[in-house]
Amino acid sequence: MWAQFRLQNKPIGRYKLNQELKLKGIKQDIIQKVIDETYNEIDELTLARNLIKEKIVSSEIKNIRIDPNKIYNFLLRRGFSGEVSKIIYHKLSNKDTVTSNE
Repeated sequence: MWAQFRLQNKPIGRYKLNQELKLKGIKQDIIQKVIDETYNEIDELTLARNLIKEKIVSSEIKNIRIDPNKIYNFLLRRGFSGEVSKIIYHKLSNKDTVTSNE
């Protein structure tokens, strides 16, 4: 399915996927069905953690400090929900590892 392929190559949240499918001219009822099926198979929080993990590794290589506010806004721009973004933000703010499955 196109949506699953899209998420594997460039992780995005429900909202962004909804926008992209609307731009392609797909009807809203079909979009909702695709989103429900896709995110039943792939957990949005795990997707966000994997995306941020890449950013953390890149920042560590460049010796750059991670700003939780920037990560929070980045996740929102990528279409992740406020709830998922806040979970990641709090983990980064508390200096916990984002990749743990709590």
